[in-house]
Amino acid sequence: MYMKDKILEHKIRFIVYSGIFLILIFFYVVFYLLNRDIIAKYDDAILPSIYLDTVDVSNYHYEELEDVISKKNDQILSQKIIFVSKNKEIEVTLKDVGLKIDLDRTIEQIDSFQKHLAYPQKIWYINGHNDQKIFHFIYSIDEDVYKKFFASLSSKANIAPINGHFDDSVGVKYVPGINGFQLDYEQNRENLLHYFSNEYDSSNMKLELVGSEVPAITNEKYAGINTMTSSFVTSYDTWITLRAQNLRTGVGYINGAIVEPGEVFSFFHYAGPYNKAGYIFYYEFVGNGVCQVATTVYDAALLGGHEIVTRTPHKKKSVYVDGGLDATVASSNDGSWNTDMQFRNVYSYPIYIKAYDTYGEIHVEFWSHKDALGGKSYRTESVWLGGRGYRTFRYTYQDGNEIAKDVIATTWYAED
Repeated sequence: MYMKDKILEHKIRFIVYSGIFLILIFFYVVFYLLNRDIIAKYDDAILPSIYLDTVDVSNYHYEELEDVISKKNDQILSQKIIFVSKNKEIEVTLKDVGLKIDLDRTIEQIDSFQKHLAYPQKIWYINGHNDQKIFHFIYSIDEDVYKKFFASLSSKANIAPINGHFDDSVGVKYVPGINGFQLDYEQNRENLLHYFSNEYDSSNMKLELVGSEVPAITNEKYAGINTMTSSFVTSYDTWITLRAQNLRTGVGYINGAIVEPGEVFSFFHYAGPYNKAGYIFYYEFVGNGVCQVATTVYDAALLGGHEIVTRTPHKKKSVYVDGGLDATVASSNDGSWNTDMQFRNVYSYPIYIKAYDTYGEIHVEFWSHKDALGGKSYRTESVWLGGRGYRTFRYTYQDGNEIAKDVIATTWYAED
């Protein structure tokens, strides 16, 4: 008896549920048939309450929507945007940037949304019961236009690094490097798209450019070079114009030379061979007269306390220095052989050689750290030995007191 009641109960429940289901289907079919024509109108049109940003595109056909987007695109392209970089502002139109509304993707997002709405949801929209559904214009970049624009933008916004360098306009000081700046192609491109894909103020469009620093080369060990440790001056006849040009050329080649601690300075390395640019023929050969520049460096090195590695005297005594204090240099045209003047930097600090020409004088100055001399100073002396012979000495002083007297060289000239 109990089992029969249970079976009967299940049958009744099944009949009730089936009846309800059939009724629902019936009403759904009726609902569909009643609204079919209304919904069919939106197969190629936009549902009510649909917006593209602030533009109401409700009930537009897709062909009409294309026109709306095209007009909006023209409006946008005529607008100006200001790019800001390192306190510099660069104003251009968006057309120049290559920005544009992506027509297909902008429409596709609305179309995809409508296709995935359930039947009742569409009716809900059609009957105006839904809040505004806002889509945004989707932007893209014309790569060819953007590349051209970015190249132009870079020429205005990029900043080349200024490497550390010596300023010897007044004395000598080392100027630390200043980092440069280089725009990032991809990041600025993405920032531009992101900016327009979100809310932006069309009345004041500004976008900060991004990039990376370009490190400058700075050598901190040169920062302490600010003290003249020795100098020497020789005079020449400015009326002998060809010789004067060779002297000035040689001075130009050695100016700015840096000699590291323990390093050997080679005059030929900087100024030779003596037929290169700037040297001209005078008297016997191209570059004649440049020995006076080498001599001036030689005497500055002596007065700075440096070790003389190589020095060769002239055949006859020079008129611009005392006997035994000259140095000659020469080389073949191809530089395969040379007579050089060399000295070794005995300081614990680098040396900067400042060489310049004033009217009728060659100046060579050695600059280094204020502690380079260690309280020492030097002077030279030329002693005539009779005939064509000279002996040269260097005196060393410590805090003003003589502590050494050394023979530099004994020189015998071959000609008067």
